[in-house]
Amino acid sequence: MPTGFYDLLLTDRVSAEIDRSVAKTRPLDITEGARLAEVLQRQLANVLNDLVDGESLQTQLELVNGLLVELRRRLAPSDAEVLELIDSPPSVLTSVLRNGFHHEPPQTGLTAPWLFTAGKGTPSLLSEIRRELSAAEQVDILVSFITVSGVRKLRDVLTRFTAPGADGVAPLKIRVLTTTYIGATEAAAVDELARLAGCEVRISLDGRRTRLHAKAWIFQRATGFGSAYVGSANLTGAALAGGLEWTVKFTERMQGELFARARAHFDTLWEDPEFQHYDPKNEEHRQALD
Repeated sequence: MPTGFYDLLLTDRVSAEIDRSVAKTRPLDITEGARLAEVLQRQLANVLNDLVDGESLQTQLELVNGLLVELRRRLAPSDAEVLELIDSPPSVLTSVLRNGFHHEPPQTGLTAPWLFTAGKGTPSLLSEIRRELSAAEQVDILVSFITVSGVRKLRDVLTRFTAPGADGVAPLKIRVLTTTYIGATEAAAVDELARLAGCEVRISLDGRRTRLHAKAWIFQRATGFGSAYVGSANLTGAALAGGLEWTVKFTERMQGELFARARAHFDTLWEDPEFQHYDPKNEEHRQALD
């Protein structure tokens, strides 16, 4: 096998191919529950991919359901109840929609990671953020700069989905963290966000501080299919539409640990006293942005 780093579960084939005199291995401990589950899941996925390659959809379905039936047989009844067989023919639930709202799911899906580079023929960061906003219960936004040009590109979808419903509650809750660093954030842009129902802006008013360089959008959903976008794009028109920005998307469903870490770190910053609640009527706040 080529020299270098690996993260492979030892199988009979791998064991036969490695040179034990130079290969480094370590046993997995039962206490490493999450790690063990990750390794076994990856191994099973690789096996299934090899087995079903070129097979018909019905053959794939029968194979997977056969494995689930065998697992049910081997497990205790209380554990076996969590194993659900796949319907035949197979179908995928894609949405349960709010009345009166039209939602278009992200082109990049709700499970797979993605890298946005503003390349031709690929989904744009702006279009995906607009789609994500249309079907989320909460979005947390972390950016260094906010400009009118950036807010303008999202104004219609933000206004629509933060408008209170018949129960007086906005369908979408927004939390925004930003800064006054180098004077790039525009007061008019922050004012517009702060006046949206269900939106709270907290801002670092010390323009000398440079520690917030992170840019992130974290979309939370009660369905468990949240998404997070982390990269280089601020909330500006140039960054959202055509700028030479790189942004990585990861999902709650498939990268759950990473998603949870992003949420937790945002919550930590949200409670940091450096970030103050922004009030458009507060003259001190407005002067800091001018």
